Amino acid sequence: MTSSPASGRDLPWSHRQSYPTRMTISLLAGAAVGMIGTLAHRLGAFANIPYGLVLALIVIVLSAWCARSRAGALGLGVHVAASSIVAWGLAVAPRGSGALAPVGFGDPSAVPFWSEHVGMIWLYGMIVVQVILLFLPKRWFRITVDDDIRQAAHAAAASGTADDTDTGNTAQDKEVQ
Repeated sequence: MTSSPASGRDLPWSHRQSYPTRMTISLLAGAAVGMIGTLAHRLGAFANIPYGLVLALIVIVLSAWCARSRAGALGLGVHVAASSIVAWGLAVAPRGSGALAPVGFGDPSAVPFWSEHVGMIWLYGMIVVQVILLFLPKRWFRITVDDDIRQAAHAAAASGTADDTDTGNTAQDKEVQ
């Protein structure tokens, strides 16, 4: 079984757009995951089980992978910038406004380790994991389609069966019509 680069309708919707649109999608995705991760990263920290941090970093990695796959290294750079600006902006909100990523509480013996440090780990960790993606091989970000699947899809389209399955009509439905 061999694979070849995907093209045309084989690509996801966001990958088929013009380059400026793909960059805009990367920018918006970065801002969204920066906000979502900032809201979620503290889950479980009070009990020293930082599952929110793990989930937030996984979401950042997946979104950053898509950004690099969609728009290359520059798209990933836009994603890093957008997610960082949103997360750090929420973290350094003025006093009294209830910052969403508190860092440090003063007396480390009064609170669990993860409650004390999860904010800084989130803010720096989200940058680190995205920068790591920048240095991974380009081929890891290529979307491919198995040639067998592509040939089967083209054969189905050529024989006309693809139209039947797309509309949900079957041979029995056509006889009734």
